[in-house]
Amino acid sequence: MFDTLAFAQDILSQKGRLSEALGLPSSNHQHLTAIVAYQHLIDNWVEDGAIAPTHQTVLAALDIALLLTVTGQLIYHTSPGPVGEIMINLRNGDKSVELLAYPSGRNKFVRIGSDETPQQGLLTPESLRETLQWLNR
Repeated sequence: MFDTLAFAQDILSQKGRLSEALGLPSSNHQHLTAIVAYQHLIDNWVEDGAIAPTHQTVLAALDIALLLTVTGQLIYHTSPGPVGEIMINLRNGDKSVELLAYPSGRNKFVRIGSDETPQQGLLTPESLRETLQWLNR
């Protein structure tokens, strides 16, 4: 079986040359690198009882971030969370999206717009497509 994290580490070590060659957002490089690094966190990583992301959670977040990168969507921020989740934040003007990869595999999205009621739900290919369309219009 192919080790996706090892592959990502190899690609990301090329310091953006791949992004430039493929015309992908080079600013996403640091966020992809951060997600790969989350695999090295241990429980209680911020000394307040936070749970470290599992291997599967890191892979799920990396899959989402790579998909965003390939489609040209800029990633604003990434962060591990207290219950082992990984958050990928996207922004456009007054709109913000959080894509959350959880250890349980039940990934979620949260959409926040200044003139709208926040929306959240299960992250599926369809909801991701709709969320990106909402963010970028």
